[in-house]
This record gives sequence, structure tokens and C-alpha cells, in this order.
Amino acid sequence: MAMSDLVRRFSIPVVLLIALSAGGLAMCGLPGDTLRDGPGITGTYVVNGFDPSEVEYSGTVTIVARDDAEYEIEWIVTGTIQRGTGTLVDDRFTVDWVTITSPRGESSGTADYIVGDDGVLRGTRTVDGVDEPGTEEIFPDA
Repeated sequence: MAMSDLVRRFSIPVVLLIALSAGGLAMCGLPGDTLRDGPGITGTYVVNGFDPSEVEYSGTVTIVARDDAEYEIEWIVTGTIQRGTGTLVDDRFTVDWVTITSPRGESSGTADYIVGDDGVLRGTRTVDGVDEPGTEEIFPDA
């Protein structure tokens, strides 16, 4: 086999391998990256928390990007659906939320999270009209 045939035969796989490697590196968290450099906080999560009365709860959370720093978030917890909009600035995610459906009636409030290096959102949730906040951890659903 001639040298030119070998070059043609292997040049496409090598180019493809280089392109895939570069794409893979781009998706990795490299030093200096921020949440806004990658997929941000978009995804499906598992939530565990304590409401202001210290009652424990769990469920699922879905976060969808609206633009660079704004997100829509939905909690489904024990037959209750709550929705909100939030803003991500650096590693701080702040949300205003309202109850969409609940056997206990309507409520609203705010949430304030810090997004950890491990992808977990940890923070507090307030309910309008209640003095003390609850706590919440939102874990990526792997």
C-alpha cells in the first residue's frame, strides 16, 4: 500500500478522534470555568428539605434555562406542585416561587441557594407570612 493511501485511510479517523477529544474537554469542568460556561444548573434533581415547622419532605425538582442567567424551576413534593423563576449570579441562585396545585392551598415565597462544586444546591426557602425559613438541599439526579 502506498504512503498516500495510508495517509488518506487514517487521516479521517485521526481528525475525528481529535474533534471528539476537544469536544469532550470542552464539556469538562476546567479550572476557571463557571456555571455559566457549561450547562449551568439545568437538569432534574432530587430535593430533601425541612419546612419552617421542621417537617421533612422530599421530591423532585426540574430546572430549565430561560436565558444566560434566568431559569424556571418546578418542585413536585407530596402531591404539591410549585413553580418559580430564578436568577443565577456566580454560584448564588435566588428564586421567587408560587404553589400551582396543593391539597393545603396556595402559598408563595422565596428561595436562596448556593451551588456547590459538587452540583448540589443548598439553601433556605421562605414561605410568605411565616417568620422562620426552611432548609433545602437539591441533588443532581444522576
